[in-house]
Amino acid sequence: MISGAVFYNMFFLFLSQKDPDYLKLWLDSFVSSYEQFLDVDFEKLPTRVDDVPPGISLLPDNILQVLRLQLLQCVQKMSDGLEEQQQALSLLLVKFFIILCRNLANVEEIGMCSYINHVITMTTLYIQQLKSKTKEKEMADQTPIEEFVRHALAFCESLYDPYRNWRQRIAGRLLSTVERSRQKYKPASLTVEFVPFFYQCFQESEHLKESLKCCLLHLFGAIVAGGQRNALQAVSPATMEVLMRVLADCDNWDDRNPEEVSRKAELTLKCLTEVVHILLTSSSDQRQVETSTILENYFKLLNSDHSALPNARRCRQWEKRFIALQVQMLNTITAMLDCTDRPVLQAIFLNSNCFEHLIRLLQNCKVFQGHLDCLAVSTIQALTAVMHKSPAAKEVFKERIGYAHIYEVLKSLGQPSRELLEELMNMAVEGDHMAVGMLGISNVQPLLLLIQWLPELESHDLQIFISSWLRRICSINRQSRATCVNANMVIRIIETLNSHSALHSSCAENLIALLGSLGSQSMGSEELFRLIRLLRTEEPRQAHPYVVPVMRAVLAMARKQGMASALQYFNLYHSMAGIAVPSIHKWPGSAFSFNAWLCLDQDQVTPSMTSKNSKRKQLY
Repeated sequence: MISGAVFYNMFFLFLSQKDPDYLKLWLDSFVSSYEQFLDVDFEKLPTRVDDVPPGISLLPDNILQVLRLQLLQCVQKMSDGLEEQQQALSLLLVKFFIILCRNLANVEEIGMCSYINHVITMTTLYIQQLKSKTKEKEMADQTPIEEFVRHALAFCESLYDPYRNWRQRIAGRLLSTVERSRQKYKPASLTVEFVPFFYQCFQESEHLKESLKCCLLHLFGAIVAGGQRNALQAVSPATMEVLMRVLADCDNWDDRNPEEVSRKAELTLKCLTEVVHILLTSSSDQRQVETSTILENYFKLLNSDHSALPNARRCRQWEKRFIALQVQMLNTITAMLDCTDRPVLQAIFLNSNCFEHLIRLLQNCKVFQGHLDCLAVSTIQALTAVMHKSPAAKEVFKERIGYAHIYEVLKSLGQPSRELLEELMNMAVEGDHMAVGMLGISNVQPLLLLIQWLPELESHDLQIFISSWLRRICSINRQSRATCVNANMVIRIIETLNSHSALHSSCAENLIALLGSLGSQSMGSEELFRLIRLLRTEEPRQAHPYVVPVMRAVLAMARKQGMASALQYFNLYHSMAGIAVPSIHKWPGSAFSFNAWLCLDQDQVTPSMTSKNSKRKQLY
């Protein structure tokens, strides 16, 4: 790194002799000294550097004004075409601004100047050249223009996301509220030129490189992640139209690089996720676009009518790409719902008729030739995310769609894979189904669906796997058994056992063992009658294969194990559960007493119990 005195001498030589070569030499020396701060690759996390660029007060006087005039001259000469030296100077200027902004104390002052507007003007003209398809473009070397565009977008990121929140987000690192509160410097105020610039860049952009489109999407994400004020200004009807159009274009790859197109779709979806989260934290008077409008267009695109496409595009390869895009969009729904204000967003999803859209997606996908299972798995994941920890959402799904209907839809797709069945198991426990003993039953309906599906499964291994898991999860404690009994699971098991010719013997034994466990909790006369009737055979002298296991199950129901427990009891499992006593003026006399045994079952371990907002039940 050269000394500050040499820097000053070069700059004063430029001022005294008005020779732009001295300015270029000064800028070149400055950029070379701080080159490690030019992290213009959006895909990489910023490198940690001990040193920081100098503050503006340590630079030569009037430096900002001089550089503004130089940049303005470059803009004015753009229409006639910049010479090679002027192109190099404009790139050096942008690099200088990027480095200067890596000292976060300089961001606000740089943002208040007109540099960003001049840079956006030049970038717009360069992108127009890159979008055109002419012989001159094909013959000319576009590398210097592309390099300027990439650095210009990185300069915008330095202003509007100085702490690189977006880069950390796409790298999988989520910043906590405490970490965000420690960010001392605020991003510069977003220029009004950005939204028209972003919109224009994607107009007739079929010849623009996919890598440059990804850079533009990175910049949009950086602005939204950088701060709420700029985000709400950037999230407008125009920018949302661009994102939806980019997403719709991702199923038409032509001769483009498949990896770049897939990355473009991924970035677009991450941008939409960030947009939804930022809108949730804002008031209605601050928003230009409502979340419900975004979801309406999102589901419309997810369920777009592929039958209207020309036959040339409806090939097997296109189907594979289209389903891959739908899977990405379904997975994004889960990411959107992973937020602090989840109940509010769940309500917005319900009002957007998300259940109907997701089921329609499964119904429409039957026309495709393959890859249906991954689509079904992602759809179940999305349904689980919408209903997660929400009794209201579960009730809405039960009323509007019904599990009988989703069972018929899934069955119409053919034999299910293990992954699809496991996803239904995850839906039941609202977590990892392998964590038996840690997660209880949150939604019993998928369990009933799995029991009904068992005779239809051609794979005996899957029958044994599902029935063994059901036996464990449904009888793991009193709460699980009560939940299953109240959902009439005993009747569902007996109905499934009626198809004994389609069931593997181990699967049937698991179901009968589960029947005995649930019957020890509660067994009605109708259920007992159906169970005995199950053992009837057409040949009077031939014993039913279920006689022995059923008799064991009946004996298990009658047998008392451990301490005697009440046959009727209050269930105070839910956080708002309690026993209400009559008001004082209705008491029979001056007081009354209420006596009951108390049974404290070991509760299920859930992630919320270890969080700061966990609740402790109290006895008074």
